[in-house]
Amino acid sequence: MQFALYKTLVPFYHDSQETIPETESLAGGSQDLFLNPPASVRNDRTDEIIRKLDKLTGDVALLRREVAELRGKSPASAKAFNINTASCKRRFNLYLRSMFSCRPWLEVKSDDFKNEVHTCLAMDDMRTNPAAFQGMVSHSLHKFTELRNQFRRKILADKQSIPCKGLGELCYDIFHSYSKADECTLSQERMHATILLRHFLHKKRYFNDGTSASFWAEFRSFWEEIEKDGRPQKWERLEEIDKRRTERARENSGNTEE
Repeated sequence: MQFALYKTLVPFYHDSQETIPETESLAGGSQDLFLNPPASVRNDRTDEIIRKLDKLTGDVALLRREVAELRGKSPASAKAFNINTASCKRRFNLYLRSMFSCRPWLEVKSDDFKNEVHTCLAMDDMRTNPAAFQGMVSHSLHKFTELRNQFRRKILADKQSIPCKGLGELCYDIFHSYSKADECTLSQERMHATILLRHFLHKKRYFNDGTSASFWAEFRSFWEEIEKDGRPQKWERLEEIDKRRTERARENSGNTEE
């Protein structure tokens, strides 16, 4: 019986011994997996690296183009702007005078003003120069202040005759020197500005007392109040009131002369 048991166990013992070299060989192979990855893994990594290099090459090319564009614009950007030596000086000043005669306060954010500034700057190849644009704005604000001071002095000098003049005559007298040669002085905007001016002067009794230091602030408040009035036929009614006042002023002037 012991001999039979021996015969049974011996084969299992030999089998177990034969599996040891295979296990050691497998362990050794596991180290090779880290040292020499399969070809498929190497190919995937190579493709990924190539894709990244292609992207970097494209980014570099794009940056070079942008740098070249910036270098091309740099001369205009670096060029100092001076309205007194600019090619557009006369044209722009005429534009400002014309705008003033329609509304004596500058609307910097209006599309019309921005378009005119860009058109003028393009004459000196400075359309994209932000410093030049700001220089034009500063010049415009200063010019409008200067024009308002001149206009106020003109009104004070003519305050005795202003109440008696017809609307068209008054509009032409006070705004003709501000309008451009190819413009109609008696435009709707200037006629409305004339109506508002004479209404304001009458309301504040400036014909008798003269203007005050707050003249322009008060006039602007009055102007904007009328602009916001949404009643129909607003301008027709204001013109009719203005006409009646003019007739009375002429009568009073005639009686005084007599």
